[in-house]
Amino acid sequence: MVSNINKLKYIIMSSSPYIERYGNLLKQENLQILDDQVLPNTFVLEAPEPFPGFSDYYSEHPDDVRPLYIYFVVKQLYTLEEVTRATQNIRKYFQSDFNAAAGVVNIYNKEFNVIRVRHLQGFDQISELQSCYVDEGIEFRKKPSGKMSGPAVIRIKKFFILEEKHPGVYFDVTEKDHGYFTIPKQLNWKYFEDLTRKVKFNWDQLAFDAAVGHFHVNYGIQDMIRIYNPKLDLESLMEVRKLYFDRIK
Repeated sequence: MVSNINKLKYIIMSSSPYIERYGNLLKQENLQILDDQVLPNTFVLEAPEPFPGFSDYYSEHPDDVRPLYIYFVVKQLYTLEEVTRATQNIRKYFQSDFNAAAGVVNIYNKEFNVIRVRHLQGFDQISELQSCYVDEGIEFRKKPSGKMSGPAVIRIKKFFILEEKHPGVYFDVTEKDHGYFTIPKQLNWKYFEDLTRKVKFNWDQLAFDAAVGHFHVNYGIQDMIRIYNPKLDLESLMEVRKLYFDRIK
């Protein structure tokens, strides 16, 4: 099987019409502290159900036990270059494929800088990957006392490989069933939450998960919304897009 990283390299190096973008995503997930199979006295959070109701996100066999979204809480704010270089170095020798992105988690009104990790094959790889980041100069935060599990707002800084299906409408090439459409203005989180509730109330077809964010393009910023559903197609994405556009003021 071709790894996601090798697939990504092929896409970038090929003459295909795919578009590469850097940007941010803002979303909400329920997080819980992960105590087992992590380095001693480190703070690691897990999103056991990042897309509620969509149990087949990673596998055709939903009963497979594997980490989905893991957040390594780091000691300080590391630059994008520092996280990217560390990740790039680790990929040269780590035993399997993985994806990593820098971000910030806000939980119980406390902010934590994180490295979000995806596509690990098993929980036993978590501490090994942490050790690799330590070797690359990344320090982890100690696990705090008190409750640290619950709903969190998460901002992720990431790269996107996109295929444009309609002007301003895209599907992710490396992350299955993720669609995006650009929007005319920036939406703050509370406004976006309320807007999404209204859209879902008026939508009786495919359930979906939504996030808001932006792409950096042409020396500027293009705001967008991300939609996820395992059966998402262009027609459904365009219909959801229209419902959002009808309500954005």
